[in-house]
Amino acid sequence: MLLIWRRPQWLLAGVLAAQAYAWGVTNYPLQRLYALGPSRDRIANLGLVQVVAAGGSPLQTTQVGQLHFEPFWGVLVAALSGWDPERVLRLYPVLPLVMAVGFPLALYLGLRPLDKNADGWSAWERVLVAGFAALLSSSALDYAGAYRVPWARSFLLKPNHALGLVIFPLFLGLFARIRSWRGRLVAGLVLHLLGWVFILHMAYVGCGLLFFALLSWLEDRGKAQRDLLDVTAVLAINLLVVSPYLVMLLVGYPFLVRHPNYALPAGSPHLLEGTLAAGGLFWLGGWGAVVAYRRGDRLGRLWTAQVLGGFAVWLAYLGLGAIHLARERDEIFYWLRFLIAASAGIGAWDLVKRVTPLTTPRLVAPAQRAAAVALVAVPFSLPYWWDPARMDPNFAGSLTPLPETLRASMEFLRRETDPQAVLAGDPILTRWAAALGARRAVIADGMNATKDWEQRGRLMDLLVSSEDGAAVRAAAAPYRVRYLLVDPALLARHPPVTLADLERRPHLRRVHFSGDPEGDFVAIYRLD
Repeated sequence: MLLIWRRPQWLLAGVLAAQAYAWGVTNYPLQRLYALGPSRDRIANLGLVQVVAAGGSPLQTTQVGQLHFEPFWGVLVAALSGWDPERVLRLYPVLPLVMAVGFPLALYLGLRPLDKNADGWSAWERVLVAGFAALLSSSALDYAGAYRVPWARSFLLKPNHALGLVIFPLFLGLFARIRSWRGRLVAGLVLHLLGWVFILHMAYVGCGLLFFALLSWLEDRGKAQRDLLDVTAVLAINLLVVSPYLVMLLVGYPFLVRHPNYALPAGSPHLLEGTLAAGGLFWLGGWGAVVAYRRGDRLGRLWTAQVLGGFAVWLAYLGLGAIHLARERDEIFYWLRFLIAASAGIGAWDLVKRVTPLTTPRLVAPAQRAAAVALVAVPFSLPYWWDPARMDPNFAGSLTPLPETLRASMEFLRRETDPQAVLAGDPILTRWAAALGARRAVIADGMNATKDWEQRGRLMDLLVSSEDGAAVRAAAAPYRVRYLLVDPALLARHPPVTLADLERRPHLRRVHFSGDPEGDFVAIYRLD
């Protein structure tokens, strides 16, 4: 079709269709939501959305009273669902598809040239940028590496973070077109939105903007004043508007607490993982960054600066690892891969324009050149080699339906209990109660410890072990606990309490039971 109609939109349609195909072959065989069970990230993320869809505050996590450091996604999905947890469960599998399609589309639209008569950033080149970023950012051996497949880990597992990838090129297009304070204000607000979506993406882009100002100063100090003003104004507006969120982050998320787990593993080839491990894509992407900078236009310099900023952050992790603060290494790895792959699209288009007149004079039309690049790239593209059953452990763990005991008890919580009710129970079960039951808990697995962690622990001990109803109610009142979820794991934490002991307590009334009392079960008690 590309060679017949010779329009770049046909190739863009192919890119979008390839993204949809990879999403489809991964999700079609599943008997539950992708990664719901194999991945703690997916359960936690779904829970953070569900409690908001049920009418809870978006500023709290699945643990009642704990500040949430990524509230935007919960509000967005809850609004799309009409504030209906049942609808969230039907909507959530489609959101990765929206992000997977939205990312290449945003690159194509966001990187439009400032000057229509300019030689760079043609529609053909932007299609290749979009295609390379979407389909070549992952390689066939990534599944055996330290950071797994960026495409699956970004789009399939974390559509909330992938939304930042969609906003990123749109922000670049706005920033490159700044002409007045109105433009600076709009760009600052969009960067602020990126911060609410995913604070790390905002930090990466901010680092790239600093490199943009540096490149402008090195190139022409006389003209650098405007670029420096744009960068300063946009960052200042962004920080001013996003400051409440930053305060929430400082209060609610202990990201400055050191831990041995946040050191780089001994012998880690950190520098190689972000560079040469990408193979030919790294070299082609490096050339693309050089080509973009040499164009001398604002957009090209801005793009190259973002690439340099990404590598600067990756390099900084050597220092962060030394002081045990190297958190979220996977996120900067994925960010770099998408930037390198998109730059490789620029490099590929430049090389084909240079080589074809010398070797294949017939390939002079843009459509023919784009088709040639696409044909060479196909064997390296994601749909060609993607085998989720072999390459994705989240896929294998999602092939079976949820246990009936779990499904029935979570459905009862979702449909038969007060949406504002707070639960107590084994932390792993309450994590499921947030994701499928849309209810917050005193303690939920996967969430950070709160300042009153010991008090919450004592409440749990009282709820299970104490026969003093008045003492239990007094301890539960500050947290608004109304239900106790009991399963074998909870009883194992509080021996010698048995299910029969709980049945005899007058302040606990059983309202639901599913499963086998001698095996796997879930019992729900109301605190009266």
